[in-house]
Amino acid sequence: MSESTIHGGSTLPGSVDRASTPPSLDETLALMRHIVEHPVSARYSPWFSTYYADLTGREYLGRYVRFLDTWLAMLGRPVAGLEILDAGCGFGIMATLIALRGGRVHGLDCHQGMIDTFRTYLDILPDELPITPQVGDVAAMPYEDASFDLVLSHEAISHYGDVDGFFREAARVLRPGGALLLSDSNNALNPQVVRDTWQIWRAFELGPAGAQVHGHTIETPFIDQRRDLLIQAGLAEETAALLAQETSGLWGKQLFEAAKRYQETGELPGRVYRDGQCPIDPVQGYYIERLFDPRELVAALCAVGLRPSLRAYLGGARGGLLAVANALLTSPPLTPLALRLARAFRIVAYKPSSAPSQRSSGNTFSKEDNPVGPSGGGNK
Repeated sequence: MSESTIHGGSTLPGSVDRASTPPSLDETLALMRHIVEHPVSARYSPWFSTYYADLTGREYLGRYVRFLDTWLAMLGRPVAGLEILDAGCGFGIMATLIALRGGRVHGLDCHQGMIDTFRTYLDILPDELPITPQVGDVAAMPYEDASFDLVLSHEAISHYGDVDGFFREAARVLRPGGALLLSDSNNALNPQVVRDTWQIWRAFELGPAGAQVHGHTIETPFIDQRRDLLIQAGLAEETAALLAQETSGLWGKQLFEAAKRYQETGELPGRVYRDGQCPIDPVQGYYIERLFDPRELVAALCAVGLRPSLRAYLGGARGGLLAVANALLTSPPLTPLALRLARAFRIVAYKPSSAPSQRSSGNTFSKEDNPVGPSGGGNK
C-alpha cells in the first residue's frame, strides 16, 4: 500500500487504495490538522475558522464522517470511481472527504473567497486528489450535459437564489441513471425550526453586530451593509441609511437602481424588512437559511424529470440508539409523520436511463422571498 507523509508524521493511504479502503478516522483527523495548522492557513478566508472551528476535534470529525457515510449510502452504491459534483461546495471539506473515498469531485460555489481557500489547501495536501474547484452558479453550471454520476447539495440549497434553476441544471448535467443527493436542515414542516429560523433571519438583516443566534455569528447586519454600499456609491449618510431600511432583499445592481430611482423621483422602494422574510446578502446575492417544505421540493424534482424519494432525518451521526431510532422512524412509511419532528430532510432523486436533457424545462419553484409562517406551512 502506497502512503504519503503529512504534517506531524502521520500517513494517508495512496490514491491506488482509495476505492477499496477509505482512510481511517485517525488518518482523516491528521489530514484535517494538516489543513488547519499549515502555514498557508494564514491565506484562508476568515470565515474558514468560523465554519470549521472544531474540524480538528476527534468527536466532531467522527460525527461529520459518519453523517457523510450514511448520507452517501442512500445512493445504494460506492462513490469510488464516480464523477461527482458538489454544488455549493463552500470550503470543500466534504468534497475532500469524498475524494478520499475514491470519487472524482468537482466543487462549484459562487463565493470566490471559499474557492480560493479550497484551492490553497489542495496545493499543500501530500497526495494529489481528483478534485476540481470552480467559481460558478449552480443555476447556470459550466459543465456539459451528462457530465456527472452524482450531484450533491449539502446544507446549500437554502442559500441558492434560484432553486428551480439548480434542479433543471442538476437534471441536465446528470448522466442517465445518475442521482441527485440533497440534505438540508431547514425543514419548514417543523414549527420549532421555523421559529428558530425567523430569529436567524431577523438577526442577519437587522443585527446587532456580534450577536450569536442559533449557531450563527452576525458580523455586519445586511441593513448596515446596504447603507455602506450606498455611501460608497456617493450617497449622503442620511439618505443611505433611509434607503438601507427601504431596500431589504435587494442586492447588487437592484440596490443601486432603487437608489437611483429615489434620487430621480423621490419614490421610496417600500421594501422594509418584515418578520418572516428570508433576507438576501446584499453583496453575494444568496439567501440566508431559506425554509423549505420538502414535499414541494419533491414535486419540483418530478417536474424536471427526476424520480425523488424523501426521508426525514432526526440525527444519529453520533451513533448509538439515536442512529437506530433515526433508521426506524424515518423509513418511507413513517417519514410523513417524522417530518413534523425532524429538523432536517434528505432526498435522493434519480435520473431515468432514457431521460432527455432538462435545460428548457419549466419553472416550478419561485425565486421570490420565502415567507413561511410560524405554524410551519410551506412556501407560498
